[in-house]
Amino acid sequence: MKYQLTPDQISSKVAGETVILNHNKGSYYGLDEVGVLIWDTLEKGPQTIDTLCDVVVGEYDVDVDTCKNDIDGLLQELISERLVEVTE
Repeated sequence: MKYQLTPDQISSKVAGETVILNHNKGSYYGLDEVGVLIWDTLEKGPQTIDTLCDVVVGEYDVDVDTCKNDIDGLLQELISERLVEVTE
């Protein structure tokens, strides 16, 4: 299963953070440092949780299981806000 950004959003970097606008809802969202790393990776195209976790583990001292659980939680939240979608 792969995840990708939806066309319902636009994002911009502001003061080291990524700010996302869901233009259908008119809502803004901000991401922390790890979230920005994940978002930047998703901007390159559809990604699996394993690929996203490889990127995070390469930058931060975190075990793989914790990483996958945390990324899954973030992706589910982004999906619920229609900022990310599942693709095949």
